[in-house]
Amino acid sequence: MNVLYCVPALFNPGGMERILTEKANYLALIPGYEVTIVTTDQMGRPTYFELNSKIKIVHLDLDFDSHFTDRLLKKYISHKLKIRRYRKALLHIINERKIDICLSLCGKEIDFLATLPVNCKKIAEIHFSMNFRKQFLEARKKGLVWKLLGQIRTIQLKRSVKLLDKLIVLTEKDMLQWKKTHSNIVNIPNFSFFDNPKLSNSDTKTVITVGKLDAQKGYDMLVEAWAIVAKKHPDWTLNIFGTGEWNEKIGNRISDLNMLDQIKLRGVTNDVLSEYSKSAFYVMSSRYEGLPMVLIEAMTCGLPVVSFDCEYGPSEIITNNLDGFLVENGNIVQLAEKICILIEDDALRKKMGELALQKVKNFSKEPIMAQWTELFKSLTAK
Repeated sequence: MNVLYCVPALFNPGGMERILTEKANYLALIPGYEVTIVTTDQMGRPTYFELNSKIKIVHLDLDFDSHFTDRLLKKYISHKLKIRRYRKALLHIINERKIDICLSLCGKEIDFLATLPVNCKKIAEIHFSMNFRKQFLEARKKGLVWKLLGQIRTIQLKRSVKLLDKLIVLTEKDMLQWKKTHSNIVNIPNFSFFDNPKLSNSDTKTVITVGKLDAQKGYDMLVEAWAIVAKKHPDWTLNIFGTGEWNEKIGNRISDLNMLDQIKLRGVTNDVLSEYSKSAFYVMSSRYEGLPMVLIEAMTCGLPVVSFDCEYGPSEIITNNLDGFLVENGNIVQLAEKICILIEDDALRKKMGELALQKVKNFSKEPIMAQWTELFKSLTAK
């Protein structure tokens, strides 16, 4: 079976890139499977996670990111020209490699994949909630025009995926939302890919968070929350692992608050397992998510978690008040309060960590990959 994944890029150490790499590597080892990955915005940068040598990678280097900040008219024209080139290139690759299953991770190809004249099954897997395009724009741009554009982009997404053979969503809540208007929805969650990791030391006075420094991850709100925490617990440290377009913004705010000793921007780590094991618990301040891999990773290492209850994934990983805390989305004061509770209660922290470790057994690799292979078989059965 020939499987093709379409993804913007694989240079980021993000959850979507990690889970795609793990799935592609898994499939590449199954006899009879051939896996191809097409990227649009790799632009010469190395892949962050190691891919099996059997996997064919095609970097088109169309550079959609380069016109993101252009004025609307210029952006529209540039985007249309690149989409035309992308459509032609993808059509050629699918036909040349005799692809059986084409999977979009909801990059630029999602706008034309359903109408592409090819003899293969077309699937999209969406790693965010239905409204992620609107959420993406509103987190970065202010004003009525951008809000309206976000609503239009959501409508376009809903139309684009309706004609696909299947749309894969990560959570049950997403599935229920999509099924109101679509009949092609399947729920397959992400999985944990850590085997027997070193468990966390809940006695340490460090808290960890991992993610791209951008609007989605909400580190601007987390810094404000930690400023409240530090007034009560100045001996505790927040370690932020990741990099991104908000590096300078976040760094400046930490400095303005005189929090350089309490909040550390650690950059990208090549050994996140070790960092989890040296932390007391995990905190996530995202404005929106899908099924966050970082929560599954942290809980696999026995870490309790504190997270905004954003759409939709955290609530399907965390059982509130048992293996972690769910906080009203965007409520900075409540986020600080829950962080302080875990800091101040050693026994609760340990108990929640034990329950977190049990919870993530629901996200093991083998049964979830079996769902994928069964889906592929059902779609391609004669």
